[in-house]
Amino acid sequence: MPKDDVTPTPAGAPGAPRRRAPLHRGLPLRLLLLTVLFVMLAEVLIFVPSVARYRVEYLKEHMEQAHLALLALEATPDGMVDEYLQKRLLDHAGALGMTAWRPERTTLMLGIEPEELDARFDLRSAGFFELLADGLAVMARTDDRMIGVMGVSPKDADVRIDVVLREAPMRHEMFAYGERIFYLSLMISLFTAGLVYLSLHLLLVRPLLRMADNMADFRAAPEDPDRTLRPSRRHDEVGMVERSLAEMQTDLRRALVQQARLAAVGTAVSKISHDLKGVLSAALLESDRLEASAADPEVKHVTSGIARALDRAVELCTRTLRFAKEGPPEVRPGRVDLPALIEDSATTAPGVAVSVAMPEGLAVRADPGQLSRVFDNLLRNAVEAGAKTVTVSAWARGDRAEVEVADDGSGLPAKARENLFQPFSGSARAGGTGLGLPLSREILRALRGDLTLARTGADGTVFRLVLPLAGHEPG
Repeated sequence: MPKDDVTPTPAGAPGAPRRRAPLHRGLPLRLLLLTVLFVMLAEVLIFVPSVARYRVEYLKEHMEQAHLALLALEATPDGMVDEYLQKRLLDHAGALGMTAWRPERTTLMLGIEPEELDARFDLRSAGFFELLADGLAVMARTDDRMIGVMGVSPKDADVRIDVVLREAPMRHEMFAYGERIFYLSLMISLFTAGLVYLSLHLLLVRPLLRMADNMADFRAAPEDPDRTLRPSRRHDEVGMVERSLAEMQTDLRRALVQQARLAAVGTAVSKISHDLKGVLSAALLESDRLEASAADPEVKHVTSGIARALDRAVELCTRTLRFAKEGPPEVRPGRVDLPALIEDSATTAPGVAVSVAMPEGLAVRADPGQLSRVFDNLLRNAVEAGAKTVTVSAWARGDRAEVEVADDGSGLPAKARENLFQPFSGSARAGGTGLGLPLSREILRALRGDLTLARTGADGTVFRLVLPLAGHEPG
């Protein structure tokens, strides 16, 4: 049975499935887990002091009950009770023994002697960290120690109470309290995490997903104005990002439209230039024949001017065609001896003295043929500006070589400086194409360098070149 041909929907096109990160890698789940983790961490920091505090309150409560039990001894003539009543009083206080020390009064005692203890704790002088350590130590133990606790009676600040009790019941109560705290903390964490997650989803995640979907739609058809993001009215960072993205999309769409128009114009100009070059070449031949056959000096002068104009027109057509056909410069970087290359380029610039001031053997990573074109253009521009001398100096700075080409010409006019690196716009002389400097900058940027105008004036012009040194791969 033949299968139906199905054309996949391009990503970002209307009806195409939205690309989403897997659930376990998505930002919402990460936010939820991080929120739960941080809230639980905060609860842990609260849990340890809470358990230590519970232990202190547990001991104080037993001291209070012990004090009340010991007061029953004052009702007896001799301060003694029978064994049955003593057992009931001790069981009621949850203690094995108790003693009340009273200033200038008799000491009251029930149960075993305090000397028969495994550990003793004085709540009167215990500090915060000591109480924390004692609380954790109780929960870490498994044996049932007999401990003594000393402190001021909660009922009477003048009475000191010593209580002897088993540690296991207290540990059991502490674990029960810790379990309640844990589940309460877990509920608080989940509730808080849910609220934080919902807030972050509404404030951050949903706007990010909206922008991601819009960028996918925009990429599919950037020339469609309906696919430009419509920013919200938010005044925070998300609103700033939305407005910046919308502005960038608008600028990009305009640039694409302009690029398409320029491409169409460039195609038309290249075709016209090709035909025009043939016409101008024929006219130039006829002008040469007319100049050669003319006997009148005035006619020869006129025809020579026509020939020069036709030469410039043919040169303009040739450069325009070359610029349209070449495209981005193709470079094959390698090790280039910079002083030797500049000395070779100096031979192509008659009428100007070129001096080289740079360390001997300074090597850069460049394409020798393309880099020669750059220096040929700069030297030719210096000659056209009326320069008599050109100084090329260079030095190493970090992993880069900086080169300055300085001439003593008349400088660049203001109109040329404004569009110096724009094709067909930055020529400093009449009849110039304005392609030399833009092409030179394209070459240097393809080599991971750059070309800039350092300064210009009546005393000359200085261009600065930056190139990677040989042996240093650009990042």
